[in-house]
Parts: sequence; structure tokens; C-alpha cells
Amino acid sequence: MLQEISALTDPLLYSHGDPHAVWRRLRQESPVSWHEYGEHGGYWAVTTHAEGLEVLTDWERFTSTKGIFLRPNFRDPYPGAGKMMALSDPPRHDQLRRAIMGLFTVRAIAVMEERTRDVVRSALRGVVEAGRCDFVKDIAARIPLAVSAELLSISMDDVEMLAKVTTEAAENSTDLGGVEAQLAHFEILRHYSEIIEEKRRNPGRDLVSALTRAQAEGLDITDDEVILTCDNVIVAANETTRQAVGAGMLALLESPEQWRALRAGELRLKTAAEEFLRWTAPVTHILRTAQRDTELNGVRIREGDAVTVWLPSLNRDEKVFDQPDSFLLDRKSNHHVAFGGGGHFCIGANLARLTIRVMLEELAQLPADIEVCGEPRRIASYILGGLTSLPLEFRPH
Repeated sequence: MLQEISALTDPLLYSHGDPHAVWRRLRQESPVSWHEYGEHGGYWAVTTHAEGLEVLTDWERFTSTKGIFLRPNFRDPYPGAGKMMALSDPPRHDQLRRAIMGLFTVRAIAVMEERTRDVVRSALRGVVEAGRCDFVKDIAARIPLAVSAELLSISMDDVEMLAKVTTEAAENSTDLGGVEAQLAHFEILRHYSEIIEEKRRNPGRDLVSALTRAQAEGLDITDDEVILTCDNVIVAANETTRQAVGAGMLALLESPEQWRALRAGELRLKTAAEEFLRWTAPVTHILRTAQRDTELNGVRIREGDAVTVWLPSLNRDEKVFDQPDSFLLDRKSNHHVAFGGGGHFCIGANLARLTIRVMLEELAQLPADIEVCGEPRRIASYILGGLTSLPLEFRPH
């Protein structure tokens, strides 16, 4: 069907093409469409808001335990399936989420604002003094873990190393068996395996302590599963914010009226942060697997079929968003799905929102003019959406 449409799994579509044009046509012509995927079988692509949320919220029909992203061997068992939080359904998923949710509530994250502001302000001051930077590598990639290090059981000495390897793990997520992906995840797993006993002896308010405390209180989770869950959380927490900050910054600089309104203090920062998230939609797709024969928008889906939800497409659904292809920081109604939906709604959403809001406030007050001074480069990935590079020039005034 729709043979002339670019393959949604072609990395070049995302690095050099226009995936939004492809998704727009699919929304109009075939909101639930079948796509061949090499010798491993095909998948359903869901590109509209209502149907996408239906898949994401109904775990009894669409399970997470078979994998959450397409990959070349997606029919093979997924590492950590049924064990890690992202790869489990209720009741297992809910038990794991409850064990750590207290760290990520609005109230718990609010106390991190001062630290977030210090980290962002220091990073921006450094690039203004230097005059130039790669905003993705020098700002967006470093800030999330620097802000959340203590929360994620990371010492400040390990922030740079783990920021690097989480990026490598995320950017190689289509090839979990590849050397680069394996090495990146090994470093993350090694870090957490080395501190688990220390956190058991001296617990704090951090991820490993919360999981080992729940383990001691009766949660059915092994040490290996604690470590796998930490790997899952740290990669997701770092990458969502990194890509939203990097791609959002480019959108801001390409929208002079929005940039002027932000600097003039004419925008509500919380509202602007939500538009950053809608516009960038850092996670490109989420995979579910049909638990039984079912229907979606009148389309017959069989048990075992792979069903993918394309979040950037949902975020531009014309039936939900007014002027969906416009970047509007004062957007009043913004039911975006950048954090997914249902029980798997991103646990780090409050932290991402805080970081983006503080970044916007500090950028608005920055005593410098900012211009793009080189070619931005987009990620060649159908899992993550965003930039690998954004060269900027800062001219103090």
C-alpha cells in the first residue's frame, strides 16, 4: 500500500528528508497503514492522535513486553522483556513504577529548580565567553545529567562519561547487538553494578536506593533487574531532554517573532516549554504488539502484529492542533504526546519540563545575540528525533 511513500524506517528520511510530509499524507490517506520491514515481517504505523493514544493506553490489547522500538531483529526476544519498567505491563510495570515514582513527582522535582538554574546559567555563561559552541554537544547533551546526577545515582565525576555513553546507547538503539551499543550499555550497567551495594548500605533519595529499598520491602526484583531498570531510566531521562533542548533551540532561532517575544518577557514559560516538546517530539515512535485479534480505526489487526505509534505525527494531527505546522510558544491548547501516553507516560516528564522552562528563562535573559553559524545536522534515526550538531555564535551586548 502507498508504495511510493518513503520507508518510515529509512534513516535518511530523518537526516536529509521530510518525515512530516510523509506522516501528513499517511494521516490523510491511511491513518493505520501496513509497512513491509525487510525479511523480518512488517508492522502497522499509526499516525493519528486518537488512534495512537488508543494503542498507548490499552495494554490489554497492545503489550510492551515484546519490545518498544522497531529494530532489524525486532521479532527476536528483547533484552529485559518483562523485567524492565518500559518492557512490562501491569501489574509488573505498576510495581516498578511505584517504587521510584516518589523521586519524580512535581513536588520532588520542584526542589531541583535552584540546581537546574545554576547548571544552565553556568553552561550558558561558558559558551558566551567562548563566543561559539555546538549547542547540542556543549549544552543540550551535558545539562540533563548534570541536573539529575544525584537523583539518578551518579557522582559528578561520572557525569561527562555517562552523558557520552547514554548518547551512544540511544543513537545505536536500532542495533542492540552492535558493538557500539553493547559497549555503551556495558558502561552504564557497570556503573550501577558497582554502586548497588553501597546504596544498600547507605541509602539516599536516588534511583538505586529507591529500588533496593523496595526490594528489601518485598518487591520481586533481582539485582540484575535493578541495574537494567536504571539503564532504561538514565538513557530515557537524558535523551528526551537533550533532543528537546537542541531541536527546540533551532526552532526558536528560526522563528524571529517567537524569539523576540520570549526575550521581551511576553510568554508564559510553562506554555512555551510545552510547545518545545510538541514541536520536537524527541521519541519518534513507540512499538506495541497486539495481544489478540482486534480492530483499530476499522483496520483488522491480528494477534502478534507489531503496531507502531509515530509521536511527531500525533503532535501535528490537524484534528487536534490548530496550525499544527507552526511553532507557537503561546499555544493555548496543547495536548501533545511527546511523553507517550497511558501507564507508560514518561516518568521523567516533570524533570524535562523543569529543565526546558529554566533553559528558556535563562536564554531570554542572556546578554548576547545568538546566531546559527554552521549547518545543523539531524539524527539519522527512526527512534530518536533531533539534532547531532547545532553550531551557534554568541555575541555579548
